[in-house]
Amino acid sequence: MDPIPKIVSGLRHIARELSVHSKFIQDNYNITVPQLVCLREICDNKSISLGELTRSLHLNNSTVTGIVDRLEKRNLVRRVRQSRDRRQIHVEVTDEGKRFIKQAPKALQDHFIEQIRLMDPLEVDKILWAIGKLADMLQIASAAEQDKTPSPKE
Repeated sequence: MDPIPKIVSGLRHIARELSVHSKFIQDNYNITVPQLVCLREICDNKSISLGELTRSLHLNNSTVTGIVDRLEKRNLVRRVRQSRDRRQIHVEVTDEGKRFIKQAPKALQDHFIEQIRLMDPLEVDKILWAIGKLADMLQIASAAEQDKTPSPKE
């Protein structure tokens, strides 16, 4: 029996669950999942530079800057200069941000982490290996698609 349809179906199922959870959070808490994850990361670190935040979230700098801008507009975080170097900006959670985090839902990954901790370590290793392979394959596919995309000059 061909496993490919099951793999593709499993990936679609994962994407759908992520989408449903994301919509629930957006509709009920007026925050996007990336904003919530970013806010939690800032809260966990007390004060974090934009560069560190970008690396820890595995997002690009402009995406993190946009997320922080939106969180700052809602007074959930603030930018602070940590030194005389004006380029060195850190982000801290505000009191309002702390209150929001206390009532905010857990990220889907938190439920996921609880379940993984209950698993046999060998099973976790198998999952890690498979996810790594899938991520590599998706990255290769994404790069190939970008290579096919005509540049604006063409």
